[in-house]
Order: sequence, then structure tokens, then C-alpha cells
Amino acid sequence: MNIKTAEFYNREHQGPKGRVIFMSCMGSITFALLLAVVNQAAEIVADLTVSGELWLFLIFLAICAVMIVCKYYAMYHTTRIIQKTVRKVRLRLVDKIRHTELQFVDRKGKGELYARIVQDTELIALSSPYLLSLFETALSTVVVLFYMAYISITGFVLALTGMIIMNIIFFSHHIRIKENLRKARAKEGDFTDAINDTISGFKEIRVNTRKNNDLFADIKVLAKESERLKTEAEISNNKNIVSTIVLTLMVLAIIVFIVPVFSNGHNEVVTELVAATLLILGMSGLATRYIHSITRSNVAVENLERLEAELDSFGTYAAVDARDIIEDFREIALRSVTFQYNRKVDEKSFTVGPIELDIRQGEVLFIVGGNGSGKSTLMKLLTGLYYPLAGGSITLDDTILTRTNYQTYRELFSVIFTDFHLFKKLYGLEPVDEQQVRHLLKEMDIHKKTDFIDGRFTRIDLSTGQRKRLAYIASLLGDKPIYLFDEWAADQDPVFRKYFYIKFLEDLRKMKKTVIAVTHDDRYFDRADRVIKMEDGQVVEDIRNPGHGHTLGM
Repeated sequence: MNIKTAEFYNREHQGPKGRVIFMSCMGSITFALLLAVVNQAAEIVADLTVSGELWLFLIFLAICAVMIVCKYYAMYHTTRIIQKTVRKVRLRLVDKIRHTELQFVDRKGKGELYARIVQDTELIALSSPYLLSLFETALSTVVVLFYMAYISITGFVLALTGMIIMNIIFFSHHIRIKENLRKARAKEGDFTDAINDTISGFKEIRVNTRKNNDLFADIKVLAKESERLKTEAEISNNKNIVSTIVLTLMVLAIIVFIVPVFSNGHNEVVTELVAATLLILGMSGLATRYIHSITRSNVAVENLERLEAELDSFGTYAAVDARDIIEDFREIALRSVTFQYNRKVDEKSFTVGPIELDIRQGEVLFIVGGNGSGKSTLMKLLTGLYYPLAGGSITLDDTILTRTNYQTYRELFSVIFTDFHLFKKLYGLEPVDEQQVRHLLKEMDIHKKTDFIDGRFTRIDLSTGQRKRLAYIASLLGDKPIYLFDEWAADQDPVFRKYFYIKFLEDLRKMKKTVIAVTHDDRYFDRADRVIKMEDGQVVEDIRNPGHGHTLGM
């Protein structure tokens, strides 16, 4: 049995582990020695030797004290090692995720990433103590077997034979158990995604019964499949537990009822062998449960290793030094930029591009087009969140972007996408002038809905339009050269929709900021220097100064 969990801790924890192992061994040996003391005391009681009984009682207490100290020490330090290691791995994975690319996150999905970082690491933490318990149980069993060999070779051979048969039966089921658990963990990721759809898309499903029912039907299928895999794994494990009990009872029956008939003198040690066999029975039952928990942990470790390997192979970007951040630019040029989504074999791939586009410093650019025209993909290409396919390039002033300088380019942008996430704290903007934030809250007419105290908004569970205003405040405070708004005005009331086009964009223009806005509000097209129209992933029109006699077909 390959114990991935043990390899995991041996690899991840660099501190000394020898003392913990030594104390665990001592605790296991002393536990097994108690059997010999108890058996010896039973013989003395039978002989009515009170003084001898008292002497053994003191030895018993001494061994118990040693065992308790050793086990407590081992468990205490094991717990610290487990929690420290899990924290280290969680932080490393989160660090790699925050430095990976959007395409990787889109491909894996939120449910998968959440299940790995939260659920799998938690499962490892909960199951790992059983690793030490399994080691102690196995060592105690070996010591008890040696004790059985000391008092009766026949009893030892019977017990050893029974244990060999038990292991053969156990590991014949183990592979299937592990495979079912691995599949069940994968289903859990899909189930998490479906639950997230239910909560995040609550408004959409609440007003559409068919959509609501279809989503729930998928959830039931995922839950049933997960149940089936887990049930099969548990049933196989239960078979192992029952097999352990049956075989141990058979060994016990042979020792008590059959061996004395054919072996003279064996009757004297039957009681001691029965006690040893019953002890092995208890430890075997515990070991079976420990191994089942560790198998779950092994699957979780494999999931984490696979995720980290995928992150490493996908590549990460290096952090940008503050001295390398670009404060301004002259022109961004897209040349033959193309991007293609990977679809299933039986689906048609959607391609954006090739796109030829120039964006100059200080201009206000509107991007328009129907749903599925490629606007959002173009935004991700423009901001460097997606890389163009080979043959296309983005040039910043006189520099062609490569993987080595893309992050520096990204730092030019402050973005609010349609699926934006609003942080309660203004990360990356400390220190923040609270009075300035409160002034902006009042300007956005949300000062009665939320406040800014101790570096964070007191409330962010607002309407979509109000949340976008909070996002705009954070974006404005970021003071970046380029501002990108993806349908920002779509959820605003008429007053703030007008403010956005008439006042906010004009304020940004006066600050010499470059603005790229995805919009459908054709009545405000005259507020832009250029309007770009997209269809089927292509730029089909590029109208300059539409307010000066130009029209745009929609």
C-alpha cells in the first residue's frame, strides 16, 4: 500500500520528525507490554500471592504513565505538524493560483479549485492523525505477535496466518475503494459548481421554472452518482471490517476449542493466547478504519499534487516590482490578434479575430455589438488576461508584449467586467483617505447605504447598480492610465446612466485617462472619440468622432 499521506508530510514538513516517531514507538511498545503484565498478574492472583500482585500493580502504573506521556507527546506534536503543513500547502496553492492565468481558472472552474484547496486540505488534516494511530497499532500488533510466539508457537502461527489472510482480503478490495473515492471527489467538485450556480444564479432560476427544474435535475444526478460511488466504497470497507472480525474469531475458536485437543500442555497458556487474540481483534478493527480514512486522505493528496502539477505546467508570472510599473503610454497596437476557445469535439469552435486595432493615450473608445460578438473576449485580450494565438501580437509603444512583460502591461488597466467581484477592503490602495472615500460615496449617492470605516466598506450586499458604483470608486482611487468598463451603465438608473456618459467619462478625459467602454447606449455614442462595432468575433466598423456627422449601423 502506497501511503501518499506519509510521503506528503515527509516532503512538506522539513522539521525534525524522529523524536515524534520515537515517542510513538515507545507508546506502542508499552501498550503491548501491558498485556504481559496483566497476564502475569492474573497468574499471581490465581496463586493468591498478594505481595507479587502489588509489585506488578506498581509496574503496571509505571508502564501506563510512560505510555500516556509518549502518546500525548506524539499526538501533540503530530497535530502541530499537520496544521502547519496544511497551512503551508494551502497558501502555496493560493499563491500559485493568484499568479496563474485566467484561462487556467476558467478551465478548472471555481468548484474544482474550491474543492481542492478547502475540502481536500481539510480532509487531509482530519484524516492525518489516523496515520500515526495506524503506525502505533501496527507496531503494537507486532509486539503482541512476538509475545504470542514467546508463550506458544502454535498460537503465533495461527494468528500470523489469520493476519496474512486478512491482508490479502483487505487489499483485494482496497484498489476499488480508492478508485471509487477518487471518482467521488471529482463529482464533489461538479456538485460544488452546481450549488454555486444555485446561489449565484438564484434570481435567474427563481423567475424561470424550467431553468430551475433543469438545474435541480442536474444536481440530483450529481448527488446520486456521488452517493453511489461513496456507498460502494463504504460497502467494500465494511466487508473488510466484517472479514477481519470473522477471521479473528476463527483463530480464537481454533485456539480455545481445537488446539487443546491435539496439544498436551497447551491448556496452561490458552487464557493468555485468548487475551492476546482479543487484543489483536480490537487493533485489527481499528486499523481497518484507520486505513479507510487514510485512503481518503491519499486521494486528496493525489488531487492536490495533480492540481499543483497543472499549475506549474501552465506557468505563472513573476510579481512586478514597483519600479517597473508603467505610469503612462502613447499607443497600444493589436496586430493580427486571434483567440480561439477550445470546444468539445462535436462543437464548433468560436474564434475572435484576426483583429487590427490601435488605442491611443487619452481617447475614449466605445465597443458595441450583439451578444456573442466577441466583445468580452476582446476586453480580456486587451487587458492581457488572454494571450493571442501565435502569429498575433500586442505592442505597447515600441515594445512587443511577451510572457515576461505581460504583467507590467496589465498594470496599466483598472477594469470593471460584467462579472466583477467587489472586495470589501480596498486592497492595494493603502493608505486610503477615508474622507475622500466618503466624499465619493456621497457623490455616488450610496453614502446612506454603506460607509467606509477602518479601511473597508461596512456593507457591500447592495443592488447590482450600487455595487458597480462601489467598484467605480475603487477603480477611480486606483488611478490607472486606462479604465475599462464592461456594460457599467447597464444596471444604473437613468440619472446615473447619464452621469456616467456626461460627467464621469468627461472627468476621466480631463485627467487624460484612456477609457474603453462596452456599451449599447447609442444615444451617448457622441461622447466617444471612436466607436468600434463587433460581429462574429470581427471588428466590422471603426467610426471616429461619431458625434460629428457619422452614423453607426446597429
